[in-house]
Amino acid sequence: MQLKRIPGARLWFLAAMLLLVLFIIYTAVFSTGALLYPNLQLEQVLLHRPLTGIDCVLFEWRQFGEVGFSLLLTLALGIACLFLGYRRSILPCLLLLLLFGVGIEYVGKQYFPQVVPVNMQAGMNSLACPQMWRMPRSVKIMVAMGMWWNAPSVRPKRVEYEHYSANAPLIFDENAAVENGYPSGHAIRWCFIGLVACWLVWRHIKKRVLRPLLTAVTLAIALGGGLAQFYIGLHLSTDLIAGYLLGASSACCAIGLLLRNEKTSKRETPLPIRDSTTIERTDEMESHA
Repeated sequence: MQLKRIPGARLWFLAAMLLLVLFIIYTAVFSTGALLYPNLQLEQVLLHRPLTGIDCVLFEWRQFGEVGFSLLLTLALGIACLFLGYRRSILPCLLLLLLFGVGIEYVGKQYFPQVVPVNMQAGMNSLACPQMWRMPRSVKIMVAMGMWWNAPSVRPKRVEYEHYSANAPLIFDENAAVENGYPSGHAIRWCFIGLVACWLVWRHIKKRVLRPLLTAVTLAIALGGGLAQFYIGLHLSTDLIAGYLLGASSACCAIGLLLRNEKTSKRETPLPIRDSTTIERTDEMESHA
């Protein structure tokens, strides 16, 4: 008797479709310009934060969300799925879903630019630790390892730029900068990889202490990777939200595919169905006994 597919997979596919529809609707609203002023006002609120060495650490960590490193992480995630008992077909599926997000990111950045006033752009550049740009590789490696105290100090001029941009009026003229960051690729990839890893941890790790701990870690990775790019001014909030919607949609689709690609030995074996002849013989034996 052929085993039935796990019905939970359909729910994950449905969630993926709903999130994708929300992403399309959000993009349509974004293209009208209705989110421009709230987006920039939220950015001005962010510009009131202090500049610290943590900004430099987050700036160096941005490379972990690039396409090349994400491909390696997805490959490692797919190999882990093979060891957990999923079919080999899940590995190319995960890679294709990651590349799907990369394709959407490329198209979005070509057709959905955002205008940022030049007086705000100067402050946003100050958030991304510009004092690290010309540092030697040895310093960058130490900062990337989390040694924020090795980051160079913030120049007073940069603090002035930040404070000025935080309170400057939003003026759109011929000097306004054009940002091509919609949607955030880092948010897409980290959300996709982190949520799939979070689901795998919750499903396969049974230890009471380790399970919630690793679930919290993977969930923090899923949300924190994109949020860090917003915190250091490399992406606006609209980029972040769009990236989360698309990344979560891809993750839900991946989870549905994982449920579809579990090996037979991992599923619950159905009870054998007895025919009428077997039932009659069993009743006769019980009556004689």
